Amino acid sequence: MQLKAAKPTWVTGAGGFIGLHLSRFLAHEGHLVVGFGRREAPGFVTTTGGAFFSGGVTKEALNAALAAHGPPAAVYHLAGGATVGQSIADPLEDFEQSVGSTACVLDFLRRHAPDASVVLASSAAVYGGGHFGPIKVDAALDPYSPYGYHKRMVEELGRSYCASYGQPVSVARLFSVYGEGLRKQLLWDLCGRLASGETDIVLGGTGAEMRDWHHVSDVVRLIHRVLPADAERFAVYNGGAGAAASVSTIAGMVLEAWGGKHRLSFSGESRRGDPVNLISDPSGVPEGLRLQMPLGRGIAGYVDWYRAEIVAEPVDRLRRAAP
Repeated sequence: MQLKAAKPTWVTGAGGFIGLHLSRFLAHEGHLVVGFGRREAPGFVTTTGGAFFSGGVTKEALNAALAAHGPPAAVYHLAGGATVGQSIADPLEDFEQSVGSTACVLDFLRRHAPDASVVLASSAAVYGGGHFGPIKVDAALDPYSPYGYHKRMVEELGRSYCASYGQPVSVARLFSVYGEGLRKQLLWDLCGRLASGETDIVLGGTGAEMRDWHHVSDVVRLIHRVLPADAERFAVYNGGAGAAASVSTIAGMVLEAWGGKHRLSFSGESRRGDPVNLISDPSGVPEGLRLQMPLGRGIAGYVDWYRAEIVAEPVDRLRRAAP
């Protein structure tokens, strides 16, 4: 879809892992990117040439962006709760971040930019844990964590605003997104333990849990591609690659890329709210969107990033502080 140069593209959650990658991608495609995030995002303006509004997704921030740059042509709403574990620890906070922010964005657009195309970031967590193979996009939804329930509510808000007000909305149900800049979940935790010198690595679960691993560079192309056209419509897409791998396989790739001798085992105790299998049926991905990042190369690239940006950072700080 070709957007008018005079109208900006908004990205909420723009200071986060996927949001920052998406903002840079959009800027490279020639969009004026206006980002929103809870905290300042160092480097956002210099790397995108756009504008950034901190303080979260609020009426005040949206109004300030409208006054400064005019109404958006498109909105990618990536703000929301971060993980299943955090949603279980604080479900109200997760609700406000995911459902509350979506209601704020959609109602703002209803009043000020009713023709703006919208992509809502959802999650494979809406499917729940009762699936034992590739999950089609029309599969039954049965979430069993606050995170999954709230993402389902996000989808229903999009559906309702499309049906009631004609707002064009698409939903991207993201699976296991990874890549440079990810600072949570399995890869981050595992690299942290390796960097601390652990040699006997024990992870939760059985290691046989299957996930659909999708590199962030491919994910942002998908998110960009599913932006709805100008017609009134609501559509849902699986944001997965169909690249299934077990947790044990992924952990083994990390250890191999890190190097050295390590022992890997699993406790057999799964974390509450984590499904055993979450694999996307690729038929739910828009036609022509092939994976460009092989899994092995993507995992090795993440390890390289961690060593260069995280492990080396304290050393560089000490060198700068030395007389």
